[in-house]
Amino acid sequence: MLLEPATIRSRLRTPLAIGAVFVLALSLRLLSAPKAMEGGIRLLSPDCYGHLRRSAYVAENFPKVPFFDPYLNHPDGAVFIWPPFFDLVSGGAARLLFGPDPGLSGTLATIAAVPPFLGAFHPVLLFLAVLPLLGRRRAILAALLYALTPVAVIWSCFGHADHHVAEVLSLLAFLAAFVRAVLASGRRALFWAVVAAALLAGTLMTWQGAVFVVALAVPSALFMPPERAAVFGVAAAGFAGAGTWLALGGETVPFSFISFGWFQPLVVAGAAAALCLWSAWKGPPGTPRVLSLAAAALLVTILAPNVERLFGAVLRGGAFLAASQVGSGGDDFADGGYLSYPSDFLATVAEAKPLLDTPIETSAKRALSELNPGLLFLPVALVLWALPGVRQRAPRIRGRWVLVIFGLALLLMAFGQRRNVYYLAIFTAIALAEATARLEVRVPRFGRVAGALCAAGLVVGVGWGSLRRVSTYSEVPGRDLFWTIEALQKLDPPGRVPWKEPRPRPGEVPGVFCPWSMGHFVTALAQRPAAADPNTYGWRRQCRLYSSPTDEEARQILMSTKVRYLVTMNLRPILPEYARAAGRDESLRPEEMFAIRIHESESRTPVPFLELALDSRTAYRLRNGRLVPAYRIWRVTGPGAP
Repeated sequence: MLLEPATIRSRLRTPLAIGAVFVLALSLRLLSAPKAMEGGIRLLSPDCYGHLRRSAYVAENFPKVPFFDPYLNHPDGAVFIWPPFFDLVSGGAARLLFGPDPGLSGTLATIAAVPPFLGAFHPVLLFLAVLPLLGRRRAILAALLYALTPVAVIWSCFGHADHHVAEVLSLLAFLAAFVRAVLASGRRALFWAVVAAALLAGTLMTWQGAVFVVALAVPSALFMPPERAAVFGVAAAGFAGAGTWLALGGETVPFSFISFGWFQPLVVAGAAAALCLWSAWKGPPGTPRVLSLAAAALLVTILAPNVERLFGAVLRGGAFLAASQVGSGGDDFADGGYLSYPSDFLATVAEAKPLLDTPIETSAKRALSELNPGLLFLPVALVLWALPGVRQRAPRIRGRWVLVIFGLALLLMAFGQRRNVYYLAIFTAIALAEATARLEVRVPRFGRVAGALCAAGLVVGVGWGSLRRVSTYSEVPGRDLFWTIEALQKLDPPGRVPWKEPRPRPGEVPGVFCPWSMGHFVTALAQRPAAADPNTYGWRRQCRLYSSPTDEEARQILMSTKVRYLVTMNLRPILPEYARAAGRDESLRPEEMFAIRIHESESRTPVPFLELALDSRTAYRLRNGRLVPAYRIWRVTGPGAP
């Protein structure tokens, strides 16, 4: 039977609309490509270079993903804290495109291009998640507005090769399946429950902090029939345990939510046990109740020996969020990695600050620009989605509580830490779509096309400054930083390639002491181990060195870390924070600290144990008019130097 043209157009309308949104999203995320590739590809942030080196290893040794890393925390080595998914995708793609030996250049080209393609799928998955709950119109609008939302573009643009784009992808995939598991019936419901469970485990394989998704999935699962919730919980625990076992391959890692490891699947097992007990209490009598009790008993048996460790990890790991005292305590370090971050570390990290910070007007404008005006309407939208679910029992209406639970939690999380804005963008887009759809109904002349264009224009207009940051690639470090570190590699080749087997033993290759934010640049581009890095290893050690008031203390730190080179730069803006973390006297001035005394010295041998090896090509001017190189690399010399 031939379909009428009108019917064909009707059936194609939605796929064509979502296809257009996908193309729009991809185009926006590629805006940074010309600047990123100008004179050679530069990735956007230090963390990107940590993923670059790990992905290069995956490309050479696919599908193995390393966890213990001899290039971190020199000279002892340390655990790479991130789960394997993003590096497995990037490294696997590099191997597929460039063969089994893509090297750094092939991996670099691949990992720079992966985020835009992953990010372009975000609005498609968002459409699939919203469609069964709010209908086609709101789902298409939400996908369109999310595709335009600056923070979503920033975190998935060309060159932003960090795992955050995969975090959002995995959350959206989980929500799309989970919503169907809540709403479906019969065998389809069980199918979607198992798929959602697998995708929940997938969020943990993307970011270790995705235990928050587990915590939110438990109350959301209460909107399923009890026996279905039990199936979801048991399947999630099984997938999480199996995925962790396959990924780690017997490697020893810390038991902490700071690092990927066995903490995460045990949290899932605890959540699954709770859902099984609820199913046994509320579910139908007979076989389902017996099976739920049996599953709960098995999960409790697995959990019992680990209860103390679980509570200890939660309390210890959570302490860094609440701690206000700085300059006290040692590194909470075991099994090759952190059990919790140093309490004074987050004071120096912009992503860890509250969404609304001082000055409040500046931070509020930034939040509205990076997210979208849906941020203002989101609290109202949460109420609008919640109230009908209280009064009505229809699955679709009650299922909107999934949006309420996740949206409210992520709103609070983003206000607590700015890093969560790329999750919150999902729900500000849905909220703005809700507002637009309601306005279209109440204003008869305000048609659907006009409504979509106005909402899209509002997002772009408010976020224009943030979108320009993507096209200008303005947040990338200066080219001189890359030149300086690459020049060190050429000046003194380390003789070992970090991504090839056999890897060196910890401390075998002489390392580099650098500011923590530069650590991944050093390990990837200079191909030498770093004594401090963005995974936070060596944080307090570098605070003590750079703020040291005496040369002898600095010499002892350098010799104990067995480094061949020291990197200095203009650390004046951050030195007071370093000094507080090191417990220095507050009266100590930057000019008295080791970092400034060495970096601004006019001598090539400012102290007996350092000799100038390399200066950068750019410089800054002191108040007296003298030019000082932006970056300086010193050779560590004397007795005990490698």
